[in-house]
Amino acid sequence: MNEKNEVYSYGPAVSYTFIVAPIYIIGCIVMILFFNKLMNPYRSQAAMLWMILETTGAMIQLFNRELLLVSFSMALGITILFAKMENPDSGLDRNLGIYRIQMLYEYLKQLFYSKKHDCSFIIITGEDTEKSISSENLLLEISNYLKKQTSDKVFRGIGNDLVVAFSDDGTSDRQLIQIKKRFEAGWSGNQFPHPHFISIPSLKPFHNVSEFFTAYRYYSNIVSDSHEDFFVIDNDAINNMEKFRSMQNEIKASLKDDRLEIFLQPIYSVKEHKFVSAEALVRMRSDDGSIIMPNRFIPIAESLGQIEQIGERVFELVCKLIHDHDIDSIGLQYIEINLSVVQCENTELAAKFLKIMHKYGIDAKKINLEITESGAIKQKDILLENMEYLRKFGCTFSLDDFGTGESNLNYIVNMPVDFVKFDRTMVNAYFNNEKAKIMLESVTEMIKRMGMHIVAEGVEEKHQLEQLSKLGIDFIQGYYFSKPIPVSEFLDFVRRNNSSTSKL
Repeated sequence: MNEKNEVYSYGPAVSYTFIVAPIYIIGCIVMILFFNKLMNPYRSQAAMLWMILETTGAMIQLFNRELLLVSFSMALGITILFAKMENPDSGLDRNLGIYRIQMLYEYLKQLFYSKKHDCSFIIITGEDTEKSISSENLLLEISNYLKKQTSDKVFRGIGNDLVVAFSDDGTSDRQLIQIKKRFEAGWSGNQFPHPHFISIPSLKPFHNVSEFFTAYRYYSNIVSDSHEDFFVIDNDAINNMEKFRSMQNEIKASLKDDRLEIFLQPIYSVKEHKFVSAEALVRMRSDDGSIIMPNRFIPIAESLGQIEQIGERVFELVCKLIHDHDIDSIGLQYIEINLSVVQCENTELAAKFLKIMHKYGIDAKKINLEITESGAIKQKDILLENMEYLRKFGCTFSLDDFGTGESNLNYIVNMPVDFVKFDRTMVNAYFNNEKAKIMLESVTEMIKRMGMHIVAEGVEEKHQLEQLSKLGIDFIQGYYFSKPIPVSEFLDFVRRNNSSTSKL
């Protein structure tokens, strides 16, 4: 209709449009809101914006026929949809021609929503991958091979990881063998990267996308530090991860809430016929009051970098024990405390320990620090500096677990230790193996000639105590006397036994 320079549409089609269009628009908005969590945010935002533009344009034109905004709103909405949804580069890595990690997230959302849990994945990852697959050209060559070989979806994962998704046709195991062989054959430029392969046979162990990525990140870090080149994430792996994360939270809470304790195992002097020292062993008490043994939380604390905090806390607890109780009056001369590898390599170790001893007014002679012979200690010069500095103030040192390390004799010769502790395995071998017996007798004589004292660990029977005493062992530690016990029980035990006139 053209009337007085006003151009507009009229007739039944217009009426029908204004009836049907609102129903369509309202339906679209409801669907967007209902399925918003399952949609790509770009798509939901673009579709919602289009509906708003359509509604606004139609309402304005309904009362102002001369303003032709419906067609303009439609054109603008389609332009927005194209920019947001139809851009092929938005989900692709331009250099490699494979999907970006954001698309892996979207793909997994679709699989979980449609309950297609039988899909499998192979993740090519690891620190070695980061170092050796640093060239985009090599990544492109590998990506092209994976796309051609698998005919399935290939994604660029975290960093330089590559993730291959397989449908539920059971071919992932066969494909993995082919992929590993291809890596072994090498790539152009005579490049031979040696990545780790993580297989995820099914999505059934996961409840959602977040759990998938949590396991992905967790086991990527695990395999990077592993000598194994292949790992499977299954139900057992997920359970182990959950236990790790639960213990991780437990350790953090224990440090925050001061729930670390020390148990003490008495050490018997063969010469004095009484208990003269003890080894302090850390325990962690959970919220429900139960005791968590160190073999459950120490390895996790080491991996999280919290072992040094635990070590300092144990040292302070021992100093507090010595301060609060007159250990001299019951015959105790010193308390032994284990040092971790991380503590040994800390340049501030000596200063920290001296500060804690000063805080509690402790004589350094009442502290004996145990170091374990270990190839893991890379900075032995720092350890030696700490040892020499603390020895000047009166601290003594023990070489723990002698016989299980990598360089036993070198440690005895080079380390300024006062005590050598024979490991339980070594002690048991003495009673069951003639060669081990000869070796331990010879080592005992050598150590005694060097002016050091010997502690035998793991003694559980009386005949062991008697024979080791005759051999010349100075101190005995083990279940024959007592297992590690809480502080109050330990003090009662030593007070009771040291006051007795009879020999144990």
